[in-house]
Amino acid sequence: MLTLRRPAPADFLARRHPRVAAFPPGSRGWLVAICRAELDWADAEWRRLGGRAEKVARHGPHPAEAWRLPHERQAARLVNCHLHVDAESHYLHLLLRRLPAQRIAAADASQTEAFRAHWAEAADGTLRDLRNQRLRRALAWRAFLEAATHYTRLRAAIDHAALMQGPPSQAAA
Repeated sequence: MLTLRRPAPADFLARRHPRVAAFPPGSRGWLVAICRAELDWADAEWRRLGGRAEKVARHGPHPAEAWRLPHERQAARLVNCHLHVDAESHYLHLLLRRLPAQRIAAADASQTEAFRAHWAEAADGTLRDLRNQRLRRALAWRAFLEAATHYTRLRAAIDHAALMQGPPSQAAA
């Protein structure tokens, strides 16, 4: 079945998701939208070649994942990395919003020493969490950039091969 698989045509990827047009080409959002279109294509190809929804197990990977082409696997990795970057960024944002209030509470002279000590300790914990979270986001970002580089190389090779073959009418002649 894998030999029957075709990669998604470039025009399919460009028109598949409305979000593709919402981002500048080459941006993170654009690349993620293109990769999601790749995964939609892979699922549609799996169904076209005989994959059935009733074969899907409740636990474990979807059966269509085994039939993904290498660039589709990279597209899935890129989308996963993107989700991690977003999750880490969101948590960083929450920590940064929390810290000023903790510092204000720790410096409030109208409160008891125990109250101020509690909030000073909380602020110290938030600072530790911020340092750890920044490291986690940096790791997720590096993984995203690596996945993006690998995916774009694989996709460029596919698009180049399609250009070399020419239009379908010429290939058949």
